[in-house]
Amino acid sequence: MNAAQADPELALRAAQGDRRAYTVLMTRHGGSLAQAARAFGMPETDVDDVVQESFIAAWRNLAQYDPARPFRGWLFRIAINKMRDVRRRRRVRAFLFGAHRLDERPDMADDAPDQERSAIAINEFAHIRAKLACLEGNLGEALVLTAIVGMTQPEAALALGISVKSIEGRVARARSRLAAMLDQEKLQEAEGKARRGA
Repeated sequence: MNAAQADPELALRAAQGDRRAYTVLMTRHGGSLAQAARAFGMPETDVDDVVQESFIAAWRNLAQYDPARPFRGWLFRIAINKMRDVRRRRRVRAFLFGAHRLDERPDMADDAPDQERSAIAINEFAHIRAKLACLEGNLGEALVLTAIVGMTQPEAALALGISVKSIEGRVARARSRLAAMLDQEKLQEAEGKARRGA
């Protein structure tokens, strides 16, 4: 089997029971699924579970996949539903047991040449992720898929079950609101410094 085969062809082979074809799809898309889970604010302890559950659900539903559409968009639609399920379960547990969600740091390479720059990058990523979490869910999801995961707008539209036009609008609104939040934060910091210096 040629590992360079297109996703739809591999998905069709996998739907006929070819596990090696599905393994290629898992290898090809597992990293971006994990990246998306982290960008959506999943704690590191849940990332592997979300990825695994997404691939299991996709395997079970391969007969429903339309090869005329992007496989990655279809797969991410399943993954986003799994992420929403995890969030719901966490909210229920937090309500019932008073559990608190712990912020997780994104994975960073251990061999980073500059530890200080690496620490700054971690903090900046966590900061932006926190701001994304403040956006309405549908805006944050659209921005994460296109800007962080690197999906095309048609792939993201398929993943979220909406039109490409809706994705365009959500991404534009998300960028605008995120920029406004960051500008407001900078203004507050500047005002705080001015008061302390006075």
